[in-house]
Amino acid sequence: MVSGISKYTLGFARIACAVVVGSLLASHSTLAEEPDRLAGIVEPVVATKPLKLGVTLVHLNDDFWKGIAYGIADEAKRSNVTVAQISIAGAYGNVTQQFSQIETLQSLGVDYIVLGAAAYKGYDPQLKRLKDAGIGVIAAGIPVDSKNVDFGVTQDDGAIGLGLAKEICAAAGPEKAGVIALPGPAGAEWARLRLDGFEQGLKACPDVTLVKGAVTGGLELEQGLTQASDMLQKNPDTKFIFTPVIPLGLGAAQAARQSGIQAQVVSATIVREALPLIKNDRLSALTSEPGILMGRLIVQFAIRDHEKLSKGDEFKTQGVAYPTIFTNNAVITKKNVDSYGYDVYDLPPKDWSLNIKQ
Repeated sequence: MVSGISKYTLGFARIACAVVVGSLLASHSTLAEEPDRLAGIVEPVVATKPLKLGVTLVHLNDDFWKGIAYGIADEAKRSNVTVAQISIAGAYGNVTQQFSQIETLQSLGVDYIVLGAAAYKGYDPQLKRLKDAGIGVIAAGIPVDSKNVDFGVTQDDGAIGLGLAKEICAAAGPEKAGVIALPGPAGAEWARLRLDGFEQGLKACPDVTLVKGAVTGGLELEQGLTQASDMLQKNPDTKFIFTPVIPLGLGAAQAARQSGIQAQVVSATIVREALPLIKNDRLSALTSEPGILMGRLIVQFAIRDHEKLSKGDEFKTQGVAYPTIFTNNAVITKKNVDSYGYDVYDLPPKDWSLNIKQ
């Protein structure tokens, strides 16, 4: 099934950084006319052959994963694709639960299983069994350590960290500035990649000093508040705080406010609660994670792969064991906080809900 996706994937892997952010921002400027739900990445097609997807995601507790689920469900309705079931593992690390869900989805006779993996490793044997049974596998949102994936739709996590580092370098200028970083939970490959990219990006501003916190077990606001409070006490000269995801970032912003230290937070994943913090300078920068767009692209490229609408040589993108479509991540600051297309690409409708099985 890979050959049906490779040509398009190659295009994304090479042009995403130059095109997608511009497309996201430009399309929002004409939202009143006709928003481009696919951000100019690909023309929509409608399935002409029966196509059934089964989906298992980490959770639906944030707008990133909820956005992916919404994007898949809505695009499937538009594109003559059946979604047999959307299940959730419940949390990162719940691999056993997700294995059971994969078996259930297989029993429903799906053509592809969309996997938002609860962990990076451990899936390869089960995914191989799916491939042997003629069922395709699509990696959703985050990478999974398996060659038995037909293609993935994700984002460059290293580039997220790099982009946030550039914002800090620009804001700090020639002044010396202390930065603390909250790494996120153990075993989360995406969080590690974001921190690695952030650390690499800070090398461009040698007057910035980085202090990294300990790897923790949670992603909640309370975790960010507790860890940032402790680190701020030990590093009162801190000017910026990095977190790999916004719940930790909201906690870090609260810690800075409570401590009286004027430290600005940079983080990832858009939530509605964070937008006012950008306007009042408690958040310096926030990268988008266009989950709705990812969900739509999963459906669109499943159709193309299933119907062999595109041909191309098999290839591997750097650092990924299977063909991958990368969406880029717009950096949201005070300059564009009022113009980015949140409701088109990142934030599902407030009143949208989905009957799920866990």
